[in-house]
Amino acid sequence: MRRETRILLTTLALGGLWVGGKRAWQGMVAMETFRVRDVEISGIRFLDRDQVLHALGVTNETSVWSDPGVWADNLAELRLVKDARVTRRMPGTLVVSVVERRPVALVPTPTLAPVDARGEFLPIDPAEHRLDLPVIDGVGKPVPGAHLLPWRGRHLAAELARLSDTDGSFVQGVSEVTWKDDHTLVIRWSDPQVDFLVSQGAPSRRLREGLTVLQDAMARDGSHAPAVIDLRYADQVVVRRTR
Repeated sequence: MRRETRILLTTLALGGLWVGGKRAWQGMVAMETFRVRDVEISGIRFLDRDQVLHALGVTNETSVWSDPGVWADNLAELRLVKDARVTRRMPGTLVVSVVERRPVALVPTPTLAPVDARGEFLPIDPAEHRLDLPVIDGVGKPVPGAHLLPWRGRHLAAELARLSDTDGSFVQGVSEVTWKDDHTLVIRWSDPQVDFLVSQGAPSRRLREGLTVLQDAMARDGSHAPAVIDLRYADQVVVRRTR
């Protein structure tokens, strides 16, 4: 009898026993056939496999019939995990799908530390993972041991995440983001060196308009890039040669 057929018959038999209640369930959990022998993990970039396995708490005696909700809850305890899902593939494999928290910026603390869209510090080594992200500056020093940026920093992190989702190509050129005032962001490019002034919540259309003006200015005089491109005023883009 083929192995797949034996597994199917065993599963069907045990499915029938399920109706018998708790005793049948306990028998199924105890069967060596359904011990976890492999764990397939997807969605991890900053976590490593050993961290995930340790958080799951799976041992050689663990059955695939154990509660997958418990495994998902265990993974949710990891600070880098935004969401996790665990399913079974009979007879002895767990399939783990992880959604990690995404770093959107670096913050000087004084060393550079990555934060996510909520302004929460993430346990990621920027050098090890070669994070090329904008730097959030001018928001005050975090309290020692704090997991979150001050509120002004959290707003900048949320704005960077929003801009990254709506216009990732623009954010790729950003080197630094800070506040000019309570409602105006200074988005600094490094190549060419230019400051975009935008209102908080500005649509990606305005960013595109700013880039179009920058490209036109560079085409006219490539040796002298504008210092400031001001996008705060409706239906106009103001170009300044000095900051």
